[in-house]
Amino acid sequence: MSFMTERYFQILENHKLYKQVQDENALRIFVEHHVLCVWGYGFLLRNLYQDLVGRIEPLASQPQKEAQKLIAEIMVEEEFEEQADGSLSSHLELYLEAMGQIGADMAPTMSLFDMHEGGQSWQVGLQQSNFPSLAARYARCILSFADRPLHERAALLFYEGEPFIPDNFLVHLSNLGPNTDTLVDYFERHIEGLKKPGFSASGRLVELFCGDDVQLNDEAEKAAELIMNLRIELWNEIAERIEEKQISPKASAPRNHLKLVALEFPKKLEIDSAS
Repeated sequence: MSFMTERYFQILENHKLYKQVQDENALRIFVEHHVLCVWGYGFLLRNLYQDLVGRIEPLASQPQKEAQKLIAEIMVEEEFEEQADGSLSSHLELYLEAMGQIGADMAPTMSLFDMHEGGQSWQVGLQQSNFPSLAARYARCILSFADRPLHERAALLFYEGEPFIPDNFLVHLSNLGPNTDTLVDYFERHIEGLKKPGFSASGRLVELFCGDDVQLNDEAEKAAELIMNLRIELWNEIAERIEEKQISPKASAPRNHLKLVALEFPKKLEIDSAS
């Protein structure tokens, strides 16, 4: 990691948001924003898979074969998780089930999928599905990388795997009640499924695509910094929403203590096609 990427990682790993999810009301606010992060990871994965598997050649190099093998393994784990009854579910489907169990608002998500199945682009769906604005902006940034070089998309995939979410957050979720069991199951399968002891499949993809090339590594870092900075802004927004719900309507507490970005972070990076 570069200094900036490591700093962003530490901010996300220690963000106050995790402690603020104290009940199902707060959890509903969290998942209604976070579902687009779950969708974004799957979008990136399928996007990379289509490019890499579509390029399989009879005499591919060893790095090409390794990259294709890794992306296929991640795809199987993410999209075809075997359930106790023998059925297959994607991690997104698990997440949507968890949202239903805690009574979260699923209308924007279902509207997005309905519009896409009806032939609308993801961009139009995000504009018309009534998602929280920063969550939709985050998803549009993911979309803007669809045609970027492989090493940049792989860098996003690594951080979209959410390795910064601390284990104690999952323990905390499990203590909120039985309605959170499926959500905890999702996080355990998603995050732990991307990592083996001492190894990260998506991290290895970045290594394969960048090698020792200084410019490629720098471009991958810049992509990672962009998406992590946006994730911090999204985490701040969710924290604000939760705090607003917890503050009594009669209270007149000032709101400037909620504005964390200007205090903790450098000037925002520019985002192509994200506005």
